Amino acid sequence: MKTIITTPSPDLPRSDVLRDGTIDHAPDLDAAPVDRLLTHVTARGARGLILSRRPADAFLRHWSATVPGPKFLSYVTGVPRRSAPADVTEFTRADSTLTSLATALGCFERRFALQRPLPAHPGADGRDVVLIGAGIVNLVTALYLWRDGHRVTVVDRSPAPGGADWLRYGCTHAGDDARMVTFTEMDSYNNQDLHGTPPQYFRRPVDRHGWLATGSRPLTGREQAWIEEFERVPSWLARAYNQDIFAFTAEAFDEWTALRRELPGLFERVVLTDGVLRLYADAAHHQAALARHRAVGALARELSPVELTARFPGLAQAFESGALAGGFLVPGFTVGVHRFAHGLVSFLRERGVTFHWNAPVRRVLRDASGTVTGFDSAVPIPDDAHVVASPGAHGHALLEGSPCEGRIQGVLGGWMRLSNERARLPCSLKVGRRGHVTEDANVTVAVDGDGRSTLIVGSGYGYVGLAGHADEAQLDAVRLGILDTVERLFPDQAHRSASSRASDNYDFKYCVRPWTATSLGLHHTEPTARGGLFVVNGGHNTGGFAQAPAVARAVLASLAGRPHPMHALYHPERLTAFLADEAPAAAAPMAPAAYPV
Repeated sequence: MKTIITTPSPDLPRSDVLRDGTIDHAPDLDAAPVDRLLTHVTARGARGLILSRRPADAFLRHWSATVPGPKFLSYVTGVPRRSAPADVTEFTRADSTLTSLATALGCFERRFALQRPLPAHPGADGRDVVLIGAGIVNLVTALYLWRDGHRVTVVDRSPAPGGADWLRYGCTHAGDDARMVTFTEMDSYNNQDLHGTPPQYFRRPVDRHGWLATGSRPLTGREQAWIEEFERVPSWLARAYNQDIFAFTAEAFDEWTALRRELPGLFERVVLTDGVLRLYADAAHHQAALARHRAVGALARELSPVELTARFPGLAQAFESGALAGGFLVPGFTVGVHRFAHGLVSFLRERGVTFHWNAPVRRVLRDASGTVTGFDSAVPIPDDAHVVASPGAHGHALLEGSPCEGRIQGVLGGWMRLSNERARLPCSLKVGRRGHVTEDANVTVAVDGDGRSTLIVGSGYGYVGLAGHADEAQLDAVRLGILDTVERLFPDQAHRSASSRASDNYDFKYCVRPWTATSLGLHHTEPTARGGLFVVNGGHNTGGFAQAPAVARAVLASLAGRPHPMHALYHPERLTAFLADEAPAAAAPMAPAAYPV
């Protein structure tokens, strides 16, 4: 969307805000005659204006009549008036700092996304729902659908969980028995530094502190486009996306709290551990993270290094050696996801939900117009059923012909285990190590097959794109990075010995997570030829488990014909529609909105 900023700002030209070419900075117009400003605005078809003061109503009426579509206005000085045109949404801001200007742009884009018309899908009478994929997101969705009175069937291409080699499973069942919920669990990995540049994660191999794990294999055109889209997201937009991600995680957190209260049996025998300790290897990272968590209300308790080592003596050596600089407690919990998923499958089966394993859905059938007519599936899917696909990182065929095609690609993460018998950590950890091969690590309190306390260390980023498998040398770099984190955090801890459960016994394993270039999840809905709905949700990066209940609520809303913010804010074309300036239909007038600086 074309936006003009007239507010003088010496920082703006030195930032990345003007990088994508959709935003003009014209400070000479800030005090110019109104007709000159109007000529400039209308000549460029600008639908976003960031000014120092509110223009007169006559200016707004002429702007409204000349430039089609909803328009967005931000200013510091002036009072919103009811006489403003209905298609102009006004935002006031506290000042004209670079941060405030970036926040104004984020407000414009979010309102643009929410006003962009989505196809109306009235709630259908059919109560049959088939879920493709039995990862944790779809399992939680199945629970919500069952509670809403739907008849639910789940089909999955893999064997029943736990019965085969871990390499045959998707992310939930191939990864280790550990998942975490915190308010910042799903995050934006795009550049959020207003003076920064796009991260080069996907241009450098893992063993050179990048995330590229494809080795010598040439990237396909679609993989190149995905990386370019990742780098295209400007910092101000990444910040806005991050706020939306955190809002959905907060919604999900409330849902998890309600589920724990209403269905406590699901959370028994899953090694549920409340509270998460965030730790940082350097003081600057610690202070920046502390400020960030305060700002989003995700801080439970600050702790000094002395308090930390007193409360968690198993970390004393890491603090004494300088491997850790500080930390704090945040709200959250961890579970053994394999145990949780097993219990959830049993719970649903007992209540009439049908599961089919080793039952791949090979592709979505479409007619010449692109309408979904059926599914090429090992298990017949009724023509009039609603179908909800959570494709993980490998279900690319399910996305063909939809706006989601090519938008979900694979980024692997690795897992290692060690004993918790000496460290005796009472809660799980998140560890940040800037500049390390494995920068972020989750250390989850778990129990092995013989009931012994175990720590599961999950870390690493390895982009595998659409292929689904990694170069062995880059995979080994992830393994060595995790091993280094283990040895620095727990220098005198022995690795766990083998248990009697075969699936416990490995030195290193990995899973491929479904990622998007924007760091946003995806939610897409379209009608089928027989009156049902086909819903796609996925691409939740590192936050599938954390956001699962919010995804389930969005699916329920889709089937009922009700709006949910995720429908617009996780729309697969959110970025491209905004940058291409696809004019949405006019929306009803809304009250002026103030936003934090």
